Amino acid sequence: MAAVNDVTARAALVHELDVIGEDPAERFDRVARLTRDVFGAPMAFVNLVDDNTVYTLTPQTSTGRRELPASESFCAETVLHDEPTVVSDARTDDRFATLPVVQTLGIRFYAGAPIKVRGTRVGSVCVMDTRPRVLADSDVILLQDLATWAGRILSDGGSATDSGTDASALIPGPVQLPGYDLRAEVVPFSGASGDFYDWTPTTYGVAITLTDVMGKGMEAAKHAASIRAAFRAQDQERPATDVIGATDREVGPALVRADSFATAFHAHLDTATGWVDFGDAGHGIAMHLSAHGQPVRLLRSRDLPLGLHPGAMRRSSGFLVLQPGDALIVCSDGVLDLFDGTLASLDRLAEMYWAAPDDFLRRVRALIAERSPDDDVTTLVLARHGAAPTQDPSS
Repeated sequence: MAAVNDVTARAALVHELDVIGEDPAERFDRVARLTRDVFGAPMAFVNLVDDNTVYTLTPQTSTGRRELPASESFCAETVLHDEPTVVSDARTDDRFATLPVVQTLGIRFYAGAPIKVRGTRVGSVCVMDTRPRVLADSDVILLQDLATWAGRILSDGGSATDSGTDASALIPGPVQLPGYDLRAEVVPFSGASGDFYDWTPTTYGVAITLTDVMGKGMEAAKHAASIRAAFRAQDQERPATDVIGATDREVGPALVRADSFATAFHAHLDTATGWVDFGDAGHGIAMHLSAHGQPVRLLRSRDLPLGLHPGAMRRSSGFLVLQPGDALIVCSDGVLDLFDGTLASLDRLAEMYWAAPDDFLRRVRALIAERSPDDDVTTLVLARHGAAPTQDPSS
């Protein structure tokens, strides 16, 4: 059992983090969503645990339960240990067989890794299933990495820090792409930004990157500059995921030492065909807009951010084809704060684009001025010239 002072310290820190009761936030939803996807499970959560209560930061629905007694939760056990808690079949485990979620919801499998903030276990990233399961050692390590990610988000707290570096220092020069329009803009919360976008000409077209470093201010800007340089040093004729992996191996150790991380979207466009080969390191805020009546395609991430497990994981590749009139839009998570803070904001952003494609970035900039989000906001648009869209702006 945990010592009384350990429980007291954890409870105090959980409430000091000041996130309990807030509306669901994309920064936590992203961790839960990736956990659910990579484990192929129906449920995954980012939870905090004080002495009596488990609070979920990622309810499954807008009306989903946000807290439950610690005595009724697997996670109350997880925060007692440094190593993950894995329950292959709760019905055969005397510690958990009588839990209401087992008896009434039919939960059989649970795996949770403790989230640490300032060395204190404050909660868990957990995954659950209604069928028994066994995790491989590599899966347990991945779950620990996801918990590390959540811990760094909580440690950052979304607070602004020092300013003093002009964000324009990381802005690339123009690139000629016949048949395409490539535009982007970064609006830093302060003078220094942890966001950056970049592009580099390649043999067949262009390589584009958008990265969002944890935090704001000078430290985030320094990491952003290092990551940009690492991306630029790579052979851009290689697949996009290879470039991400090589960049992670180069900059990841420094991010680990700084207890930081960065999400990144990196893609290669072949201008002749419209083929886009991309990789996504925990970013998940990119969408393909079709000018031919197809619904918005959200490009989901299945990979960890840079700096969580440098170079140790195999990364997932994706592709799309930009047909005439189509667009690829990539944003930092500050864009979500212009709306309701969730990925549903991207539907609103798509509507803004279709309403006036040529005026899109100016309208985003005006919305930033109106709503003053507490985060850097970066937006990149890669559009292929062609026929006027048939997409209904109100759809």
